[in-house]
Amino acid sequence: MSAASGLLKEFKGNPVIRQIGENIRKSFASFFSYLGSFFKKTDLAHVALWSVAGVLIFSVLSVAVFFEIADRWDKRSYLVNIPNGYGASQVGDLLLYKGIITNRYSFNILVSVFGLESGIQAGAYRFSPSMGLGSIVLKLKNGDIISPPLAKVVFPEGTSIYKMGMRLKDSGVGDGESFKYLVENATPPELVEKFPFLKGVQTESLEGYLFPDTYYLPYEITVPALRDLMLSRFSAVVMPVWNIGANDTRLSLHEIVTLASIIEKEAAVDEERAIISSVFHNRLRKRMYLSADPTVKYALSEYRKPTKKVYYIDLEVDSPYNTYKNLGLPPGPICNPGLASIKAAIYPALTDYLYFVARRDGTHVFSETWQEHERAKISVRGK
Repeated sequence: MSAASGLLKEFKGNPVIRQIGENIRKSFASFFSYLGSFFKKTDLAHVALWSVAGVLIFSVLSVAVFFEIADRWDKRSYLVNIPNGYGASQVGDLLLYKGIITNRYSFNILVSVFGLESGIQAGAYRFSPSMGLGSIVLKLKNGDIISPPLAKVVFPEGTSIYKMGMRLKDSGVGDGESFKYLVENATPPELVEKFPFLKGVQTESLEGYLFPDTYYLPYEITVPALRDLMLSRFSAVVMPVWNIGANDTRLSLHEIVTLASIIEKEAAVDEERAIISSVFHNRLRKRMYLSADPTVKYALSEYRKPTKKVYYIDLEVDSPYNTYKNLGLPPGPICNPGLASIKAAIYPALTDYLYFVARRDGTHVFSETWQEHERAKISVRGK
């Protein structure tokens, strides 16, 4: 008996039930007001009968709507993000799409009961299909938002936009497939206005400017939001260094980022970055081909998945990124370099080296002449 009393007390104390009761009371008042004006013209018994029937029907329907459940067997909790500016109709569509509710009409009834047509707070909510519709609407009324869970996504130095998109896809964060398209038509005037350092970008790609770092991201982050976050990180980390170093180099920011991307792909140990940079600076000054294998791999990526090794036939690929066939730097970066490679591009070591060949451990043998380079290759490769 005490358990039943407790349940009845909890039921009566529920704010949704109280709201429905208030509406029933108002309905009674409205009906009897109407009765008062037609009391002398209408048979009292019929009016009372229809009034009571109407109120009972309304009460039963309201309670039924309150307890309506989408799927009583699905106890899982789902994250639903309600964007800014969403009205009740859009929220209803979203909940219907997510499977949290199954009946838009029932949802609309309770939204009207609580006057939530335009007062739903944006944010992340947790709902279950096993929740009663009344409880769902009550969460919306109270603005019971949560901090959305964040995913840790690591973009190592030297990651290309394409591989960043793959990492996002593998992590289930955002839209990794659409992210890949930031390599084309990605520098509209409004974005350049927002990030002035993009003014010198000579391609329509953001390759090189999406700063590689560890990011903690909402799972439903949009591509523009993530793009702006990474560009902001570039601005915060790289631009202070560039503002100091710009007077120490003849290259533009875009050229520095492009050169840094090649250094990033060539260097396996930090100690060699500035030395590798000096080789490319010396070659640029002497108007020699850079002959950098990573640029060929990048050029090949447009046609096929590049292999780890570059073959002689690959050197013939027709692309402005092929530095075996085109003098100077490629049109733009081939990856997104880290700060260490950007610093190395601005401040190369002072050497006369023009060549290097990689050892098996990733370090390099540097040479000043072609003859020395040939001997180094034989020593390293054993042929």
